[in-house]
Amino acid sequence: MIGRELFSRFPALYPFLLRQLETVASTVDGDSGVLKLHPCLFLLLLILGRLYPSPMDGTSSTLSLAPFVPFIIRCGRSPVWRSREMAARALVPFVMVNQLPSTALALLRELPDRAEATVRHNHVHGTLLQVLHLLRAYLESKHRADSETQHELRDIITCVRARLWLATRLNPCVVTRAASLDILTCLCSALGGKAGDPELASLQEGVLELVSDSELLEPGSRSVAEPGVTQYLLSAARLALCVWQQSPWESLPARLLQSPVYEVRLLVLQVALDQLQSPTPLPTAPYTSLLSGAGSTLQTLALQETHPQCLAMVLKVLSHLSLDTLLPWTVNMLSDCELLGWILLLAEDSIHSVEIHCASLRFASRLVIHWVECNCKELGGAMQPDLTRWAGLVAQCCEDEQPIEIKLTAAEILVSATPSLLTSTTLPLGLAGTLALWRSLFTLLQDEDQEARDRAADFIASVPPQLTAFGPADVAPSLVNPAVALDLGLGLLCRLFQLWDQTPAGALTLTEWLLGDRDPKTDVEDDSSSLGDEAFLFDKGEVNLWAERLVYIRLLHKHLSTLLASAPPLSINEAKLAPLTSLASARQTSTSQLLRALPPVPEFSRTADFTQLTIQRERTTLALETLNTLRLGTLSC
Repeated sequence: MIGRELFSRFPALYPFLLRQLETVASTVDGDSGVLKLHPCLFLLLLILGRLYPSPMDGTSSTLSLAPFVPFIIRCGRSPVWRSREMAARALVPFVMVNQLPSTALALLRELPDRAEATVRHNHVHGTLLQVLHLLRAYLESKHRADSETQHELRDIITCVRARLWLATRLNPCVVTRAASLDILTCLCSALGGKAGDPELASLQEGVLELVSDSELLEPGSRSVAEPGVTQYLLSAARLALCVWQQSPWESLPARLLQSPVYEVRLLVLQVALDQLQSPTPLPTAPYTSLLSGAGSTLQTLALQETHPQCLAMVLKVLSHLSLDTLLPWTVNMLSDCELLGWILLLAEDSIHSVEIHCASLRFASRLVIHWVECNCKELGGAMQPDLTRWAGLVAQCCEDEQPIEIKLTAAEILVSATPSLLTSTTLPLGLAGTLALWRSLFTLLQDEDQEARDRAADFIASVPPQLTAFGPADVAPSLVNPAVALDLGLGLLCRLFQLWDQTPAGALTLTEWLLGDRDPKTDVEDDSSSLGDEAFLFDKGEVNLWAERLVYIRLLHKHLSTLLASAPPLSINEAKLAPLTSLASARQTSTSQLLRALPPVPEFSRTADFTQLTIQRERTTLALETLNTLRLGTLSC
């Protein structure tokens, strides 16, 4: 709500708040040095900070918010840090947009232009915070032109340069130094692309010298236990990265990544990741080339980082860099097999941290896909057990009870692995590993989270062109929904069995999928035993309220029948058919007995047990029908 609207609706608030603010401001700053906090200070600044000015303030109405400004500025001199920050935020709504630069300039001129013994750092800090918030509000405003911005900020730059000592070692207060650095960052980032301005060029030269001489590049020179040091180092790092984008020197970001302060490392990694993920990176943006050239620093961080957030961020950055610049892994001289084993162990041990688990699994997946595409010699040998572990981890991430972030990561991995792993004609993971990934994909396509289903359906767009003839020609991959993607995926898998020359093994595997993994009798007993357990009253367990099991079963049977009909008679060992036939017959008998044991009730009041048993009856019936077809084909060979 704008101030004019508030005070028009409640006219009595204007004189009341102004009077209260004047009273509070008179107690904030005194020459006695005694700390005085008015009980209304916090509440007043909180209320005033919720308002924002109207562009027509002072022109269409006689009501003006200007009388509040000097009192809010005075509140910024409070000895309490929190109060100074609130006063800086509350000042912005009471200054018109066209007056923001002039107000900021007036505040800057109140600051001392040289180091003095009588400097009151609370006053300086409050003033710097107000200047910072006014500058940010002005630069973010849409009611200005670029030519006006340069003209109005030129005087501010001149004034800031005259008080640059506030950001140097001449200023003993790290809190005010941090605020000064934030103002410099704001100016440099806003006008960094403007060339030919002597004032700006002079400011950048001073900033480069300031950063080079700061404690940021001297690890251990200041203790982080000292109040304000961490904030100062963060502000210095932001300014250094901002200036480095305009005048890069090679060693800076690598040195920042070695900082003992984890907040600094996290900031550098986040800025680098944002640039790497940018859809339209600048041609001269140096982060990509820098991080690709700082591979050893990132490798060391990945192996030695102890802070969870930094470790996850390092893995995310590594996942976006070109692997040609990271491999071979030179730190600790890890072989490809040892590197994959380490990252998989990290993924297995980080189940408690979703961020690290997702980041490590994504990086491991990039490594696996890279090695497959490069025809790595270790894939079929020492690396095979780790590839099986990786496929198992991906399958585990697709389970119903997993958080949505993990399932989305698994969907992203499966989509990226479609061309080189799922549809490869060479089966780099072997038949069992490849089928495990396909089953995980089908699980995600039936997930009850819409976002996970949609993300998994994108695999259709990654199918190689020579295999797209398996589906309707008029289906655009980008328009395929999860239900259609499930149908097309099953058809593609059956086609791949023929290309792999694995039709008998594929038919047996699909029959096992058709039969299912769970015993109906055990499911019913588990459901009945958990009814009295209050601890799981609201736990849905493995229940998926979206998946249509019968639809999946019938789709699977349809494509399996098509595969058997189009293939020549299959020769399958009876020793492989007999256990499946015995299991299907036993489950069919058990399901029939359990259905008969259910009490007779109307159709609209049938229980979940009836639904599960009906689905199981459909599974066993279709599985036995398929097994009979396979046996007849074997006998005819």
